[in-house]
Amino acid sequence: MTFSFAFAIGFSVASIPGPTIILIATETLRRGAIAGLLTMIAPTLTDAAVMLPLGLFLQVSLSGKGVFALALVGAGLLAWMGLQSIEAGSKKSDVGFNTPHASAGGKKEFPSFVKGVLTHSTSPYPYLYWGTVGSSFVREGFERGGAWGAAIFPLGFWTGTTTFTLLAIYLLTRGKKLLPSHLEPYLHHLSGALLIGSGIFLLVRVWRSSV
Repeated sequence: MTFSFAFAIGFSVASIPGPTIILIATETLRRGAIAGLLTMIAPTLTDAAVMLPLGLFLQVSLSGKGVFALALVGAGLLAWMGLQSIEAGSKKSDVGFNTPHASAGGKKEFPSFVKGVLTHSTSPYPYLYWGTVGSSFVREGFERGGAWGAAIFPLGFWTGTTTFTLLAIYLLTRGKKLLPSHLEPYLHHLSGALLIGSGIFLLVRVWRSSV
């Protein structure tokens, strides 16, 4: 496990259209870059404080066939996310960046950060991801390199997701699309292939460590 590998996974996951990136885009368009940044920070802090510890607890509570079964679910999750990314590229999805501006209507809204926490916490995908893929790579890193080895994957992953989201916010504040229309599908296809390959990689590594 390397930092660049974790970064690539994080960047790929962030590029898939979903509720979190759509919320970040919407908050940026409606309320500005600061709101988008606050919304972006929420998932990372929620992952660090809740999702990752829960995933690690699940990992250490299992052994043998349980760990392999968990890795199998994680590999399936990565493959599914990869297919979703490829499908998004085929449909030329714009990651929700054309979401129309919502009118304020005089209603009091939740702060952007709170919206980000609620959206991330009520989605099943972070629980599945950190309970399977993320915690498996963290556990493997710890076995190979101790505390620093365990930290490489989440640090690289969060750096990747943050890089993609910062790029999105930067371009959104200038009223531009994330990528030129003729390049965007290729990004989704590349991300999808990487995610599927990562799922296979995870399954092979766990299988080798269990035999």
